Amino acid sequence: MSRAGASNYTFFQIKNTKTGVEVPIVGKILNFYYYESLYSSTITGSLALEDVGGSVEDEKTGVLATIKDGMKLTGFEEVSFHVFNESGNLNFRNYPLIVTGSPAIDESNRQVVLLKLVSKTEIDSSSKPLSRNYPEAPISDTIAKILADELQIPKDKLGFDKDSGNYSSIENTKNQDKIKGNHFAPLDVVSKMCNKSIPANYKDPGYFFYETQDGFNFRSIDGLIDEGIKSFDNEDYEKEHTYYYTAALAANLDKQDGNNYKIVRTPVFRKDEDIIKALRTGMFNVRITTRDRRTGVYTEEIKNLLSDTNLGEKQDKSIVDDNVYLKSFHFELSPGQDDPGVSDVILNNPADYVPQANMRYSLLHAQMVDILIPCNLNLRAGEVIKLYLENITQGDKNNQVYNNLRSGYYMICHLCHSFSTTNSYTSLTLLRDTRELYRSSK
Repeated sequence: MSRAGASNYTFFQIKNTKTGVEVPIVGKILNFYYYESLYSSTITGSLALEDVGGSVEDEKTGVLATIKDGMKLTGFEEVSFHVFNESGNLNFRNYPLIVTGSPAIDESNRQVVLLKLVSKTEIDSSSKPLSRNYPEAPISDTIAKILADELQIPKDKLGFDKDSGNYSSIENTKNQDKIKGNHFAPLDVVSKMCNKSIPANYKDPGYFFYETQDGFNFRSIDGLIDEGIKSFDNEDYEKEHTYYYTAALAANLDKQDGNNYKIVRTPVFRKDEDIIKALRTGMFNVRITTRDRRTGVYTEEIKNLLSDTNLGEKQDKSIVDDNVYLKSFHFELSPGQDDPGVSDVILNNPADYVPQANMRYSLLHAQMVDILIPCNLNLRAGEVIKLYLENITQGDKNNQVYNNLRSGYYMICHLCHSFSTTNSYTSLTLLRDTRELYRSSK
């Protein structure tokens, strides 16, 4: 059977944390959307409920009212749920999402309530500004302390390994830095460190900080790519993360079984090698100016960042003159960044990581494609999947079904599981760079 059919709600309830009132809502759900993204520090969701009344007894009047009125939904309510289909589970019974808004539409015989949901950690972060300053240390170590100590995120949600004492979902950084709270939300502080962090095992800076159903992740771009490609050595992973598209398959999706790994609609490439944007964002050449605040001395350098990236043959750099740039960076070196006796760290000069991180993020977004597939609850943001896309070239002598240029490895940037009374789908926004993902797929 196809996973595009309706999924099962084994548990779905709203709890008013002030009164303790719990109301099951399984039979009232019109649709439910669950989101993960590399660019969102926490999970989000939305839920539409149909309520014809008589759901909750008003504690003051004793009258049976709608959920909205009877529970007096004002925000901060907990929504716990467990959804499953043959692909897996989406289990948030012990980690409920929090209601941040609940607009309602009143009709003649019913009320439709729209609940906006967010991870509890987002609420905790917004209500606990970080005033503490952290001393110079590996950035990844400080990130672990902020998440575990300041936000009290359970260790299992950070991939804590008892034997090693390390967090597997927080990738080690090569560089160190001082981190100041400055009364910012802790999650915002962590997010700001993404483009400053250089991975211990890879050359280029650039991290993502995001939450999946498994927990929180602070991972480098190249670390995610490397791990994702290696995961295809596992047969189960390869099966769950490989998808196919031809017009004929999409047309017959609802007419046959075994369609779990078929792409439902024509893939939409929102971005495909945008050279103008690449030039303007500094993917090729950049100008870097630096001023030493102690001496007032300026330095200037025009640098081709791609020359150090071992870039594959997909990206042609010959069109760009070495002395031409459209992107500039200026940095002020503060006392302490390179003063002997104050700091012996050599990898915390912003000129060493900001332009490179900017280039690495731009590379990753060389190609961007949207696909829709039958619901797969085993997928996570940050994972790598493989696509086989239809070859539309006419007169192919080899009768090749799939296009070698567009088929291959892609990284999941945005993920949305959508559930209705009749259907369940997963929509994905995928990214592919001009280096590892493209080159490895050939």
